[in-house]
Amino acid sequence: MSTPLDVDPAAFPILQSLEMPKPFIARRWLQCKPEAWFRDSPVDDRDRALLDAQDAPWVHYAKTSYLRKVYHVKQGEGFKTTNWTVENDDACKKMVAEAGGQLVGFGCDISNPAQWKSMKVNVNITAKNTSFDWGFLSTVPSKVRIFRGPVYTCQYHPWDAMILRDCYANTGGMMEVDSISSRYWDILVMKMCEDYDYPWVVVAVKDAGPYKPENHRACFCC
Repeated sequence: MSTPLDVDPAAFPILQSLEMPKPFIARRWLQCKPEAWFRDSPVDDRDRALLDAQDAPWVHYAKTSYLRKVYHVKQGEGFKTTNWTVENDDACKKMVAEAGGQLVGFGCDISNPAQWKSMKVNVNITAKNTSFDWGFLSTVPSKVRIFRGPVYTCQYHPWDAMILRDCYANTGGMMEVDSISSRYWDILVMKMCEDYDYPWVVVAVKDAGPYKPENHRACFCC
């Protein structure tokens, strides 16, 4: 959901009092003060392009587009799925960090990580203006960074942000649309203390270049 660049950050409390949509406020806050989320982590041109991206015309930006689940396999075990719900949020962050993701501003202990054979993070996209209703864009933990939100966004539940790079179409209907399946996509999701079962909501999707099938095995894990 695109946000106008002329919104003064000082106006955010006013926007909240006027009940402006939280995704609008959260994304604009992140655009204006990325250092509050990124801290000492660099903000590169690709990050900035995602933060400033126009809406993808085929994405329905609402609570029905959200971070959905993690597929994972430990060494010596079978395939499992963990839904990225409010209750599983800390466990999912820890899994992703153990498998190569980056946590910024969190105190998660991964000094004794589990031995993950493979893992995939799936974002549920509700579609519009296209031939399918919904689908997954997927990526691997090494392409994921999760940023702890500054305390002034919410004293009790800071508005965290997550960037998932090089996501690709991973369900039938979406894979049949060449303009989507032939591309990688960068995704920004944010957690804004809403009372959703799935708390991470999609707020930006940006074309990240041509999809390279040779980089992926014919299985769920990459």
